[in-house]
Amino acid sequence: MLQKLGRKHTVIADTLARLKERGVKLSQSRLYQIIADDEARKEVVDVFLEVAEEEFARRRQVQERARQLIAEA
Repeated sequence: MLQKLGRKHTVIADTLARLKERGVKLSQSRLYQIIADDEARKEVVDVFLEVAEEEFARRRQVQERARQLIAEA
């Protein structure tokens, strides 16, 4: 999933921030380890997936807006 997001995204930073808000403190390297682990901490993976889904939805909205603008031009 991280490869699909590409290099320039804030999903990891946003996930760490959201986890911190929920009282879970992790390093970036530990988050990567948890994501890669099949038996990862469920609450951490759930937050990562929430943030990733929001980013993909945001990208779809941007693409749709761009298509509409091009169609109107």
